[in-house]
Amino acid sequence: MLATMYQLALEKDYRDITVQDLLDRSGIARSTFYAHFRDKEDLLVAGYGVMGMPAVQTRLSNGRARTVLVVCSWLFVATKKHAALTTSLMSGASREIVLSHLENLLIIQVRDHLKRHGGYQSDGIGGEIAVRSLVGGLLGIWRWSVRQGYVDAPLEITGAFNQLISEGLWPQTLDIAAQST
Repeated sequence: MLATMYQLALEKDYRDITVQDLLDRSGIARSTFYAHFRDKEDLLVAGYGVMGMPAVQTRLSNGRARTVLVVCSWLFVATKKHAALTTSLMSGASREIVLSHLENLLIIQVRDHLKRHGGYQSDGIGGEIAVRSLVGGLLGIWRWSVRQGYVDAPLEITGAFNQLISEGLWPQTLDIAAQST
């Protein structure tokens, strides 16, 4: 059923795809579809599940070993692999629906990771600000990359993102201290 959704999404905007279109194209009975999915958005979310889960790695950051969710490379590698589908979904009127589901998926993954590894402060808003800052930054870079036609390699983007997020290191050409004087 996902393959059918992908084919249709390459042909027309996601909002214009109906459950009947999916059934007609796939030859699956309506009752079978609804036995597995509530609606076509449930099928879209299942598509994100096919991407799997981001890996977890131990890395040195500022001299300390940290358990890091490798969410940036996970997202950019999957995007590059499915570039035509991503471009189609993000260029139509349905991009906000697609983006909303992706944002929710990333928020859940990052929040769960931080909670598991002691990086989420549940008292106050600090933990949620950390989650949403990371996800917001990642999605901003991701949207830019999609609009640019995937000109940069996923590993280059990941390296720059991870350096900024985990170590707070800005590109060497940006000297904030010099600019503020």
